[in-house]
Amino acid sequence: MASTQLATDLARRDDHDIGQILAVNTSEYGSDDILATREDFFWRYDQNPAGQGVIPVIRNRRGDVVGFIWLVPIRIRIKGQDCSVAIGTNLVIQPEYRRTFGYVKLLRQFECAVRDHDIPLHFSFVSEENYKQLRLNRPRTAFTVPLLAKPLDYDALARDYFTSKWKRFIGSRAGWLLSPLFREKPFLKRNNEITIRAIEQFDGDFDEFWRHVQDNYPVMVVRDRAFLAWRFAPVSRRRYHILVAQLRGQMLGYTVIRCATVRGIKTGLILDLLVADGPLGMEAGMYLMAQAEAFFRTQEMSLMAGLMAPWAKEYRILRRSGHRDVPLAIAPRRSRFAFFVHSASQETLNSLSTRDWFITLADYESH
Repeated sequence: MASTQLATDLARRDDHDIGQILAVNTSEYGSDDILATREDFFWRYDQNPAGQGVIPVIRNRRGDVVGFIWLVPIRIRIKGQDCSVAIGTNLVIQPEYRRTFGYVKLLRQFECAVRDHDIPLHFSFVSEENYKQLRLNRPRTAFTVPLLAKPLDYDALARDYFTSKWKRFIGSRAGWLLSPLFREKPFLKRNNEITIRAIEQFDGDFDEFWRHVQDNYPVMVVRDRAFLAWRFAPVSRRRYHILVAQLRGQMLGYTVIRCATVRGIKTGLILDLLVADGPLGMEAGMYLMAQAEAFFRTQEMSLMAGLMAPWAKEYRILRRSGHRDVPLAIAPRRSRFAFFVHSASQETLNSLSTRDWFITLADYESH
């Protein structure tokens, strides 16, 4: 059987293994996908300020890589303490090995890598099947992160989303009916001293801002300057835009946005949004979203959208700025978040639940 011919170990940093990993990704996602590029590989593997990536692999009898999964080091803050953990991402097995014990062997190698590298916790966005099992057996460790969206051009959305002429006609005429649902709620009194500016790169102000907001939520990926500069590096020609809200020189919040085409729809992505506590932070968040929307409209985006944990104040900002939860039935994909604790002796980790986590697209494994 093919399963008995599979061996497991860790990927080597040589042209042979790297080339085969990229070939498997190309076969799975297509040659135009970012995961098929060497630039993305080395960004993920070598350039991460939290440490070098680890790639458990399975090999066929010729020693070729036929499946793998990434462990990407990441620093998170858990209830007042910084901790080194990992993201589990990019699990791919070649089709002919999926109905063997290849998947089981790969997961066993993954568990060995977690143990050997003393990783106390990892998190990831999981498949539907794994999500259902987790919700059944460990419901406190998995939840669906809402996708919020706001239409910007109903005619363009109808053209891109609907395939038949009558559906496109109805969709293009629905704007007058649907637009009140996405209307933003203005502040009764504006603070005209809050300013929004676009910057080219993350600077030292982000470290200071992080120190002020790092305990806004029980669990957050450490969003300091080093992480943000790495996470939003312009890999594979992706262009990110950074907007910062300030009051008399003090940073109140930021957002990172990008224009993309998602399933044929021109979409303005809200990749990250984080603001200071209190009314000024909420107002700054509204101004940031207004500026982001204005930019997306100049770029002729049909829609703006982002992921946000529903208990976060940033979720309320998105709702107040006119975004609404996309029904799961029409979402491009369901964002099933889960975390896995590997250190039974750490009481803090074992007491975590999904409601402790702050999650946005910045925490998603796709760049």
